[in-house]
Amino acid sequence: MKKADKLVRLVHNPTAGAGKHSKTEIVKIMKSYGYKCSYVASNSKSLKDIVPETEFIAIAGGDGTIRKTIMNLLSKKLKFKRPIALLPFGTANNIATSLGITEDVGKNISTWDSYKLRNFDVGQVLGLEKAAYFIEAIGFGLFPKLIETLESTNTDHIKSAEDEFELALDTLLKISQSYPAISCRIEIDDQIIEKDCLMVEVMNISRLGPNLKLSENADPGDGFFDVVIVPEEKRNVMGKYIQDIIDGKKTTSPIKPIQTKKLNITWKGSDIHIDDEIINKGKEINLTISLLHSLLEIIVNKEELK
Repeated sequence: MKKADKLVRLVHNPTAGAGKHSKTEIVKIMKSYGYKCSYVASNSKSLKDIVPETEFIAIAGGDGTIRKTIMNLLSKKLKFKRPIALLPFGTANNIATSLGITEDVGKNISTWDSYKLRNFDVGQVLGLEKAAYFIEAIGFGLFPKLIETLESTNTDHIKSAEDEFELALDTLLKISQSYPAISCRIEIDDQIIEKDCLMVEVMNISRLGPNLKLSENADPGDGFFDVVIVPEEKRNVMGKYIQDIIDGKKTTSPIKPIQTKKLNITWKGSDIHIDDEIINKGKEINLTISLLHSLLEIIVNKEELK
């Protein structure tokens, strides 16, 4: 008697990765490995009507699609909680890369039958008009300025992911050379840091933006943030790091992160991001950032699990 296929809810962004992974292709590969697909496009009500027989939720798309779907889960108070599988089809794929998840669709799906569940933390931000949440990072200074600058840049000449990374890195280098240091006050555990900074990033994953590995050992399931602080006196150090990456050199971030579960920050500037969203609130903002441990479970390959 044939074993019944396992039911998977597939949330797919058909435009991710320049649309090179079609619904038909993904469903066909899933079926070949014994999975029955309940398909929805990511711009629909992707978590509506999930039946109890659903084994897990597969998200096919880039970091933005992954974040949108996860935030949708959280907004429903995890009513439809299931393990989450990632099929990374975006440009940077920072979330999947941080978890060691391959971009090879067939290889990825082939591991689902003997997978390992990995806990995934979520960050909470208080101090805005309403509570906000993040799965990648919240940051101040250089990176939100980079996002804002790229959004207003003509990218008609961009033909590939490599071109996009090159543009982002070149732009980040230019911004880092002239960006005015901003006064900030950070309370972490029993220490207070008061400095003029180019950047503060509260990292839940190891990578940010154009695949920059700002925190070598950041683990999104370890119950800690990795806080990367770049003060004015480290401007040239940060610039050299970015230039080395542009030049194709093997390098690691020169800024040692601080691990914590909670921090308070006063940022006297306007450039702030929460994941890929820009939050500009004026000349000064006071935020409390805390970690919600193991809210999610992500399917990973046992061989890739550290």
